[in-house]
Amino acid sequence: MTSPGRRVTIADVARAAGVAPSTVSRALNGSPKCKPATRERVMRAVEQTGFVVNRRGRALAVGRSEAIALLFTDPFAELFTDPTYARLCDGIVSRLADGPNLPMILEAATPAERERVLEHVGRGAVDAVIVITPYAGRELLDRLAELSVPVVLCGQLEGDPYRGVFSTVYSDDVIGAALAARALEEVGREAPVSVMGPADNPASVDRIRGYRRVLGSRLGDERVVHTGWDQLSGHRAMREILARGIGFDAVLAGSDRIAVGVIEALREAGREVPGEVSVVGFDDHPLAAQYEPAITTVHQPLREEGKRAAEMAVDMIDGVEAQTVVMDMYLVERDTV
Repeated sequence: MTSPGRRVTIADVARAAGVAPSTVSRALNGSPKCKPATRERVMRAVEQTGFVVNRRGRALAVGRSEAIALLFTDPFAELFTDPTYARLCDGIVSRLADGPNLPMILEAATPAERERVLEHVGRGAVDAVIVITPYAGRELLDRLAELSVPVVLCGQLEGDPYRGVFSTVYSDDVIGAALAARALEEVGREAPVSVMGPADNPASVDRIRGYRRVLGSRLGDERVVHTGWDQLSGHRAMREILARGIGFDAVLAGSDRIAVGVIEALREAGREVPGEVSVVGFDDHPLAAQYEPAITTVHQPLREEGKRAAEMAVDMIDGVEAQTVVMDMYLVERDTV
């Protein structure tokens, strides 16, 4: 036991564990030369003594910052309001929790913020960057490529422009959307409309492409309304479709939050779901299962994508080449089709 007020050192941990200070250092650095039983004894001593790792000193010793940036280019509030980002970040953070790498959120929604991010990355403040929103800020991605820092993209970009340079993990929106359209076709729905997210978002483009892979000309441009990803936007878009007098018996919603807004607007108009109109969401957020009626939706493994992104970032730090991983989606059948 150390004296009150005195900082605990590696030497104190070594005495408590009955090993040499160099052995403590190897255990804390995850060296393969340290046997599991010895590492366990050292970690018990760390807990008993209250030792806190000096991250600056450790960073100098291993030649790394031991920090991984979670780069977000949308307005910062979206990180807390959109469950897609919450689940993705949860996966990243949970995967990094047991290792030395500290996840850091970096906001880059404005030109000034992007310059600041590039400055920090350029001087080695982080060892890798996980881009949560790769569809915004192509110039930023190009400049990250010039810095030769390990980068992982959480999402697919049209044409895959960074293959072999950045690692990428994503779920195929085209395939997922085709699952949703096929579910409507199987129950005999013939007049679909779609309420989709922003037209310039790659996920929106791919989901419309997937719907049309099954539905073809039955889902023409005049039957698609682009809006935000949230519930209020879905509600407003559905009211617009109703006001235009478009005939429809099914709605393909670009997100579960959009689907909730759509169903609320249909209820207000006296249209029964699923009796008169089928609705299929996208993402399979907890909201889809909790809502009444429970929403049939496409499951996107966001938490698993986050975990995989973290693993790929650590691999790239250790010298593994860039790779692309595609996660599987599947239809979750509930009560709205």
